Amino acid sequence: MSEPTVVVSERAGLAGVAAGPARRWWILGVVGLAQLMVVLDATIVNIALPRPSARWGSPTPTGSGW
Repeated sequence: MSEPTVVVSERAGLAGVAAGPARRWWILGVVGLAQLMVVLDATIVNIALPRPSARWGSPTPTGSGW
């Protein structure tokens, strides 16, 4: 019986193993920053929207209906 051989690419080394967790932290940071921007944008719109809609005579008290 022959022993099974394992072929390891030159590119797959310790750097390839360490890139997984580092990439996960980058993805988590980008997703967290995107979520912060969405919440911040919604907050700004909810605060700023009633003033122009009242000026334009919108029939709803919360502003435009979109």
